[in-house]
Amino acid sequence: MKTTVPLSLLVALAAAALGQTKPRDVDGWDKIKWSMTIAEASAVYNVASVPEKTNEWTLLKLNSIKIGDVELGVQIGARQGTEKISEVTLWSVFGLPSSAPSAGPQDYDTLRAALIHEYGHPGNEEERRGENSHLIKTVLWKFPSTSILLKLEQSASLPNLGNIYLAYTANAPGS
Repeated sequence: MKTTVPLSLLVALAAAALGQTKPRDVDGWDKIKWSMTIAEASAVYNVASVPEKTNEWTLLKLNSIKIGDVELGVQIGARQGTEKISEVTLWSVFGLPSSAPSAGPQDYDTLRAALIHEYGHPGNEEERRGENSHLIKTVLWKFPSTSILLKLEQSASLPNLGNIYLAYTANAPGS
């Protein structure tokens, strides 16, 4: 006797087997939405420090966070002339005395896996050599409101020395 399985059940099972589906859009990072101001984010995260102003940006450092076992610094930014947050930058430096004891190039793979789990497979991924043969790996996700870039820069001569950069950037309308 032949058993038939409805197509909708097969699709549902396939989706469950592949894990979480990719979101249609990302409108910020964590509790930060692109419509928020630096002052609003400061209140949400209970940050007492004063924002720093540069030529083009107003920047505010938030408390460090952990994604898995990876400790990351966090900074939010709004372009001068607007109070609206348009970038969230997270970073980790490894191989320095001030680095977290367990920080290393393996953190890039941990973050990449976490981001794929959260956002699906990236739109672009590349690996190249930069100045002094530094290894540079980048992974990019693009959504209507946000671009997410994960980048590893690792020394060729001292492979336990480098940095990881993760940026959530608001896309310009219509881009």
